[in-house]
Amino acid sequence: MFEMLASGYTSLPDIIPHAEYLDEWLRRGFNADMKWMQRHAEVRKHPKTFNGKSYNAAWISLWRHKSRPIFAHGEDYHVAIGNILREKAERIGGQYFVDSLPIAERELAVLAGLGFIGKNRLLINPKFGSGFFIGGILLEVESGELRIENNSQLGCAKCRKCIDACPSKALTEDGFLDARRCASYLTIEYKGELNEQQKEWTKHSTFGCDICQRVCPYNAKHLAKSEP
Repeated sequence: MFEMLASGYTSLPDIIPHAEYLDEWLRRGFNADMKWMQRHAEVRKHPKTFNGKSYNAAWISLWRHKSRPIFAHGEDYHVAIGNILREKAERIGGQYFVDSLPIAERELAVLAGLGFIGKNRLLINPKFGSGFFIGGILLEVESGELRIENNSQLGCAKCRKCIDACPSKALTEDGFLDARRCASYLTIEYKGELNEQQKEWTKHSTFGCDICQRVCPYNAKHLAKSEP
């Protein structure tokens, strides 16, 4: 069973604030073999128009499994959370999403006041850390109907624990994630045969990698326990 940790609303901008960052990330080839990031870049940057419909706002929510705070355990969150959001979207109208559409979920969550994007490139909520899933619904309501509270003023400051802990140095000094070096990408998304260097980077990983989350001070009380 999943529980909703927090939610917020945001008006949709004509173009998301991190559009130039996305362009630079793609230009440097940091998306590796994830070609869909290139194909859907323009859709991702312009959230107001999606599937031929126009939306004015988004409701964003953060979710966590009640008993299994580990990513690969328990129910498929795409399905479980998606079912909840689909039912809600059918009642209020709108397009639901949960890591299933080319929508800049993290950036919209920042605009909705649900956190900030850390140096590990994850959305970090000051209260809940980063161990959660993001879902939401694109809405046709007018932006004037929304009440937006911004509680995302905190940040990483001078902390660089995630950068220093990453075994493959996938987190760059200038604030990017190079998927070509990331153990999560290599053990989940990459379909090719690993070379010797990639095998070294992933030798402690079977499915994904949470090192940059486990060393994050915001996650100290959330991800301290591990399971076999």
